[in-house]
Amino acid sequence: MDDSFEHRPEVLIPMTRISRRAMVTRTVATTAVAAVMPLSHAADMQASPPRPHEDMVAFLLLSEALTGVSRHTLAPEFPSKEPPEILDVDPGVDPINIKDDYFLFVQEWSRSHDRTGSFARLLKIAKDSRQSKALIVPAVNASDDPMRYLARSIVLMWYLGSWYEPGDLQRVHDSPASLTNPIPSTVVSAKAYTQGLVWLIAGTHPMGYSNLQFGYWSRNPQDPNGPDGESLPLFNPAEP
Repeated sequence: MDDSFEHRPEVLIPMTRISRRAMVTRTVATTAVAAVMPLSHAADMQASPPRPHEDMVAFLLLSEALTGVSRHTLAPEFPSKEPPEILDVDPGVDPINIKDDYFLFVQEWSRSHDRTGSFARLLKIAKDSRQSKALIVPAVNASDDPMRYLARSIVLMWYLGSWYEPGDLQRVHDSPASLTNPIPSTVVSAKAYTQGLVWLIAGTHPMGYSNLQFGYWSRNPQDPNGPDGESLPLFNPAEP
């Protein structure tokens, strides 16, 4: 057997000899420094428990305020009984889970297209105003252009399932005459095509997709599946 592959443990040789007195002296000095450490610094070392869903909850609070649609509609598994600190809530996972598609899309877009940190600042508005969603829209309206037009893109995304570049929205707003063609858009995902809020509110469905029972087209639009032939109430986006 080749001796070059034989394991030869190395002996750790201290560079200098450390006396018991030196060790005790250093230990006492370290303890003294810790004893006089500012309390604020000591508190920083004990970080608060992480909130893994904080940004998602903030995104739902922001979206609820911007769209006027209940967060329980945007995230059907969002708990109805919320703790005192809403940022601690687990928004849940529903069968469609379109909120994740939208959140991840905006997050990725922000990383690659936005140098102003607008998305993070919008989320901060939602977090700071979490006790009163009525404060969110005025705060967004009072912010700078990148934040305001990103907020508009988020609204259109929820309603239409498509992404409109904030820069295009601002260009058309600033110069309406430049709108010679439809504003370009990108469908966020296959799920987003079917989950636009516009279909739910209008009581209809996108082309090529429907979750209604066979033969629904033979009935009046406002009488899809009501009991005893009665019309179902129209969807109210502001209610859970």
